[in-house]
Amino acid sequence: MTTILNDLTTAVEEKKEKDIIDKLKSIVAQGEDIELQNNNILKRLIQLENEKITQAFVEVAAELSKQEHNRKFFTDKEIIEYLLNLLDKSEESLIIGAIRALGNICYENDDARKIIDKQGLSTVISILAKDNSRKNNLLTLKVSGFLVNLLMSNDDLQKAALKYNIIDVIEKVLNKYLKSFNENQMLFAFLLTILNHLIDYIDDQNISFTESLCCTIIDIFKLSTTPEISVLCLEILHGQSEKEDIKSILAKKGICELVFELVEKYRSQVNDEESRSVMKMACDMIVIILTGDDCMNLLYNNGQGKVYENMVTWLDSDDPDLLSTGVLALGNFARKDTNCIQMVQKGISKKLIALLAKYNTRESDIKVQHALLSTLKNLVIPQQNKRIVLEEGLIDIIYPMTNLEQYLVIFKLLGTFRMVIDGQEKAALDLISRKEFLEKLIYWCYNSDHLGVRGEIPRLLSWLIKHCHSFKPFHALLQVKDSVKCLVEMMSSNHAVMQNESFYALNLLCIGCGVSHENDSSNGVNGDHSTENGVLFEQLVDAEIGKNLSFVVNKYSDKMDKQTIENLVTLLEQLINSSVVSRHLKSNNVGEALAKLSSNPNAQNLCEKLNHVMSEINKN
Repeated sequence: MTTILNDLTTAVEEKKEKDIIDKLKSIVAQGEDIELQNNNILKRLIQLENEKITQAFVEVAAELSKQEHNRKFFTDKEIIEYLLNLLDKSEESLIIGAIRALGNICYENDDARKIIDKQGLSTVISILAKDNSRKNNLLTLKVSGFLVNLLMSNDDLQKAALKYNIIDVIEKVLNKYLKSFNENQMLFAFLLTILNHLIDYIDDQNISFTESLCCTIIDIFKLSTTPEISVLCLEILHGQSEKEDIKSILAKKGICELVFELVEKYRSQVNDEESRSVMKMACDMIVIILTGDDCMNLLYNNGQGKVYENMVTWLDSDDPDLLSTGVLALGNFARKDTNCIQMVQKGISKKLIALLAKYNTRESDIKVQHALLSTLKNLVIPQQNKRIVLEEGLIDIIYPMTNLEQYLVIFKLLGTFRMVIDGQEKAALDLISRKEFLEKLIYWCYNSDHLGVRGEIPRLLSWLIKHCHSFKPFHALLQVKDSVKCLVEMMSSNHAVMQNESFYALNLLCIGCGVSHENDSSNGVNGDHSTENGVLFEQLVDAEIGKNLSFVVNKYSDKMDKQTIENLVTLLEQLINSSVVSRHLKSNNVGEALAKLSSNPNAQNLCEKLNHVMSEINKN
């Protein structure tokens, strides 16, 4: 092949126009077999001011730069700027040739992209914007293909393209050719690919993903029968689906129904990692859309919505991704009490419990476990559902899951336990009476690195104490190391509800450990001489209750509501029955902290009690 290049060099030296053009055409014909050794001849050619030779040259540049070996010889500032300057010419064929050449040169070529840079990008986008003035779309097609290569993996150029209003330009071109979609699928693939590259940056650049653009993508999605284009539409819409306004559009435009149909149509062809990833993304978008309240209401439609019905059918799927999607979707429908009640009446909870019975072991799919527990937790929030779901056997099915080791699942498990025992005395008493259950809770509390688990355990413990309506289990509770410490430390939480729950549960413990026989010291009323109260008071001191009380009152005294203050004062009235605890409180400056609480308007009716408590603490 060096012969033809030598002949071309000779023709250039002799300035024979016809020979030069003939040799260039021969090179185009043999393109794949031509290997350049340098770019000397290329630079000599661009110095010839001859329109016919220029036209032949751009065709050669386009052809030879398809080969990676040759591409490096075109990655030259002088050559690339020459090609960019041709974009200002009036001859469309010359512009198309230059665009083809530049597109091939910058394919997977960062050095070439840097030379083209933002000025070249601006020129190319302006050519795309002039599509309306052209009779055919060939140049638009080539420019779009060039932009795909130019913007690929180049953050700076992608951000620059957004500043040059490329989104508006692309939307206009997409809408123009929408009526001739089938004839222009390659163009749509290019434009959607560009859009997909840019979509992650639009928020940073304060560019809106408008309703009109969203609707255009939806229209393309509905028209497309080509997997590549459908996936591009899915990726773009999925990337924006977290936005509330976009969720509403997607829900109203029937995207959940469409995605369900596509998944059902192609699920049998999901046989590799790539196709599985696409299906997961499609499923994920359904779940995301349903996180919007308006979307959830629209698509539930009093239990008659097509999407709701579709998700129920996926409960019978043997595919873990479809099953977990169906369950999570139902969990999102179960964010409204009336829906929860209706779903339980229709047997959804019973079906989910039966599923969980198959997925409650260490070997089970974690994603399915997580989804089932999340949805069941939502379903048992309405008070009237708790008894029904308990009778359906929830506790027996989820209790074996306390042997799991995945804290993401354990977090949901704890929340489900807590929600279902609310107001359910029998269930709460059953669980708090299981010493191994309490030991497991405390183990997780102090051995888990999952913050949600560590925050959920003291709440569950306090709810068990509150809802069991019995003091009998308290003796066993005190025997579980660090159980009292777990409750004490919850009062230092940033969340007011957890502070209040801590005070209330500790109050009940204090009362329960000494309530049976007021005159019987063995049952713990007479301060340090009681058995269980003595143990409790000792554990409270070991748990540094004074330090925690001092912290929470100093930090949150002005923010506490009336109920929290009442529970705090009542707890303190219990604690000062012990001289040991009183001295502990004094050494931790609890009396001084309580003085700040007096200025809280919610404490006005408790001033007398507060003063008494402070007096008792300070006199020790």
